[in-house]
Amino acid sequence: MNDIQERTPLDWLVLAIAVGMSWFHIQVAYTGGYEPLTQRALSYLFGMTLIFIVYRKPAGGGWRAVVTAAVCLLAVASISYPILRIDYYLNRLHFVEPLETMDMILGSVVLVLAFEAARRTINLALPVISLFFIVYSYFGPYFPGFLAHKGATYMHIVDHQYMTYDGLWTAPLSVFSVYIFLFILFGAFLDRMGAADFYVKLSMSAAGRLRGGPAKAAVFASAMTGTIMGSANANVVTTGSFTIPMMKRTGFKPETAAAIETAASTGGQIMPPIMGASAFLIVEFTGISYWEIVKVSILPAILYFFSVYATVHLEARKEGLVGMPRDLIPPLGPIMKEGWFYLLPPIVILAILMTGRPVPYAGLVGILSVVLLAGLKGALVLLEKARREGTSVSEVVSEIGRGLWNIVLALEKGAIQSLPICAAVGAVGLIMGALFQTGLGLKFSSLVTNLANDSLFLGILLVGIASFVLGMGLPTSAAYIVLSVMAVPALLELGEPFKLSLLGAHLIVFWYSLDSCFTPPVCVPAYTAAGIADANPAKAAWASFRTAKGMYIVPLMFAFTPILLIRQPWLSLETFAAGLLGFQALAAGMVGFMYFRFSTPMRGYLFLAAGLLFWPGYLNHLAGAIMLGAVFILQRRRLAEEGEPTPAPVAGGAASA
Repeated sequence: MNDIQERTPLDWLVLAIAVGMSWFHIQVAYTGGYEPLTQRALSYLFGMTLIFIVYRKPAGGGWRAVVTAAVCLLAVASISYPILRIDYYLNRLHFVEPLETMDMILGSVVLVLAFEAARRTINLALPVISLFFIVYSYFGPYFPGFLAHKGATYMHIVDHQYMTYDGLWTAPLSVFSVYIFLFILFGAFLDRMGAADFYVKLSMSAAGRLRGGPAKAAVFASAMTGTIMGSANANVVTTGSFTIPMMKRTGFKPETAAAIETAASTGGQIMPPIMGASAFLIVEFTGISYWEIVKVSILPAILYFFSVYATVHLEARKEGLVGMPRDLIPPLGPIMKEGWFYLLPPIVILAILMTGRPVPYAGLVGILSVVLLAGLKGALVLLEKARREGTSVSEVVSEIGRGLWNIVLALEKGAIQSLPICAAVGAVGLIMGALFQTGLGLKFSSLVTNLANDSLFLGILLVGIASFVLGMGLPTSAAYIVLSVMAVPALLELGEPFKLSLLGAHLIVFWYSLDSCFTPPVCVPAYTAAGIADANPAKAAWASFRTAKGMYIVPLMFAFTPILLIRQPWLSLETFAAGLLGFQALAAGMVGFMYFRFSTPMRGYLFLAAGLLFWPGYLNHLAGAIMLGAVFILQRRRLAEEGEPTPAPVAGGAASA
């Protein structure tokens, strides 16, 4: 509790607003929510006020404090205005009754503040894209071809964006206030409790002795921590700061180490049960229950992480690497004894979802379970200390105070971690408002349909290209929101005999919204990992692209295979098994190694085997499995004749696996 003395008055103000923001969203989950506009505006008000205090330049003298105070007051005035005049908002005839002067002033202020909040918390690209759509709404008649529309007056733009549910206050902000914030808070409580460190140690203990152990541990650790963090970049920083140096120590090239961590951290957002923020948006846009989305996402997530694992294993074997030295591997028993309870909160959430309870209720109980387990852990530590040394009343009171302070800090941390997403959903709400007002979403859908010429494969390819372009400037959740509005209607119209389900179309868009995390030239998580690894950023980015190949292939399986048909388990499991073999063949072809190096024709042969295994049909799968099996037998026979290649030396010795 030393940080209490170190806090400035401004820090205490941030703490008060952050705790208030967390408590408000807990109330939303507990009570079932408030009137939609009031709830969304209050959620955005808390977030925007914090953004302009937290994301400020600390230097610059007193004038910066004045500017910060002024901006915060503008945010409070413009965002609280709909709450204070809720009857006027709900009963007014939009686009018929002219706006009042205050409506225009405060509506304009909100637009500017939304752009600035996104710039401060994310990057310049998102506000520029949002501003483009506002400009597009106004100058519609001057755009060429199918982009042209009749245009909207500035009054109508403000009316649409600020005074209706179709702009700033639309679905993304609703999902943030109901779902996303609550699970960010859950992740903050788990992290404050020490779960991330436990997941890394557990993964290292389980996989450290295997060939290329730290890299395989990174895959497991990122899968566990990424699902509660919802950010590939945060996952890279959290787990990569530990796993990347260990990978380099055991012989991995810096670029390879960065690529493995990037691919694994990106996959954390598609790993159930939480799946980052976008899974809750899928619930909102499809009306499908969260539990149904979690169930169908389990096998695809396993396939993706297996694709990364297979690449890691073959890279390690190709380089002659071995496992970590035994003295560097934490023993599994003590780790589980010390932190087994960290595994319980996600299981609690899954169990509640399986009963059909609402998602906010599951998140609320998940947070409560973390608090109870942390309290139980503290009580057991205190009892053990009392048994050995004895404790005084003051020590008990101090321990209770420390626990309560940790709860307060977790409430603060959750609110602050939510700010980039809060800013993003506000800016994306403006984009969605422009899409609705101009009809561009329908035009994009029509364009994709025409260009694809009823080919579902070409349609998915076009959506993938669009997601990559958008993803260079938008966070994952923002890219998914924009693409789902524009691309899902087109995907649902394409393809004979392959017709996509609504969930399948949204999952394709969701997965492709992640591709900018690892695809050059703009892939921030890959560059972050390269910085940790002291690697060449461009080489690390291309290595990440190769390692995360499953993120491109699995969405195609959503469209052309029965992998999502969990109500027909034999079809789904047969496709899953073929997918595992397919990624093994693909990894071998891309790495160019299994037990010995492959020639170029043999790599092409493996790519053909992988294609057969990915494509639907028993005969295709059987043929692909036979082709892969033949290569495996030939390689094993050669291994029996020539022996294992001499592994690269590792300081301290290690066990091969």
